[in-house]
Amino acid sequence: MTACPPRLLHVLRDPPLDGPTNMARDEHLLHSEAYRPAALRLYAWTPPTISLGYFQRFADLDRLPPELRELAVVRRTTGGGAILHDREITYCLVLDDSVPVARRAPLALYELVHTCWRDALAEDEGPRSELAPPDYPLPTPRTGPFFCFQKPGRTDLIVGEQKLLGSAQRRTAGRVLQHGSLLLGQRFRAHPGVDLGGVPEARASRWQDAFVRRLAQALDLEVAPAAWQCAELADCERRRAKYASPEWTQRL
Repeated sequence: MTACPPRLLHVLRDPPLDGPTNMARDEHLLHSEAYRPAALRLYAWTPPTISLGYFQRFADLDRLPPELRELAVVRRTTGGGAILHDREITYCLVLDDSVPVARRAPLALYELVHTCWRDALAEDEGPRSELAPPDYPLPTPRTGPFFCFQKPGRTDLIVGEQKLLGSAQRRTAGRVLQHGSLLLGQRFRAHPGVDLGGVPEARASRWQDAFVRRLAQALDLEVAPAAWQCAELADCERRRAKYASPEWTQRL
């Protein structure tokens, strides 16, 4: 009797990249047939970048303090408030609908992923964090403050009453993408959310390793390290042109 092949969580770890490249790589994973049933990408940003939610108005950037108006800007395909990406761990998780949680309501995946992050941090001198309680507002793609981290929503990871981790989703036929940011430190005075004061690189790496392990267990998948192939990077570069264009960034 032939054993069933293992179901894999394909894990990609990227160096810091610019906003259009990061968004293009996330979008590639949403449409890729190579990384089924699940792909996880861990990454960072350079230079510091503000990502606008899909429904946000570009002109609202003019209301920001001068130090933030100088930053690079990119627009996401996911909704919610803007995020100042700087000293953080960013993740992107893509699941197809053969993974049970991908067929459930959006909150189920938020809760699963954020719980994995909470428990991963607790393993290695991380902050005492909890999921925001049920009486917090639901995360929505269109409403809320300009910056996502100004006000926690239900299932966000919080320290006290401040936000440490938030996520957003995009769904297509048979697939879901969820990406989010875990704050490590802040260099800008107007950066909302928890300030951990900077986390040593080795500790942040251990947090990521623990998150990968816990997420694979929660999804009942086997971890499989992955690397970008030339054809995949070429597709990402084509997608990057959209995210680098003023027509996309300033669409609203």
